[in-house]
Amino acid sequence: MRALFMDFPNDPNALDLKDEYMFGPAFLVAPVTEQGATSRKVYLPAGTDWYNYWTNERISGGKWIEASAPIETIPLFVRAGSIVPMGSSVTGASKDQVIESVRVYPGADAQFTLFSDDGTSYKYERGAGSVTTVKWDDRSRKLTYSGAPLSSARPVLQVMGR
Repeated sequence: MRALFMDFPNDPNALDLKDEYMFGPAFLVAPVTEQGATSRKVYLPAGTDWYNYWTNERISGGKWIEASAPIETIPLFVRAGSIVPMGSSVTGASKDQVIESVRVYPGADAQFTLFSDDGTSYKYERGAGSVTTVKWDDRSRKLTYSGAPLSSARPVLQVMGR
């Protein structure tokens, strides 16, 4: 979790926002802090487009929007040029998680590195585990993988915002 100014230091509107934050490199989170509110103003930083996570609507950055925020839906936006692997439901820590789909949010080239280990030991400290690199070429609209396979079944590619 980081304040917006850390990812967008050249956007003066992002310098003093205290109630929005980046979660990893892809997600902008805008929590609802007013009791009973069903919408809120959200600033989407300049220099990139954004996708509403819930509707897949693509929105230009550098402006304020009014985001729907019913009680069950936190305003959540994904930076264009992001790759988001979506895992299967896991019922316990001893169960392997399978990557069921890979969501790509077009608008820029993207790269994502996924590290997997056995989930139960410290063998990763001695180099055990596997690495998969996923790359999106925005111009050709192609996704490529290198390294270990993502799972035994080929994940579904979802290009968002079509």
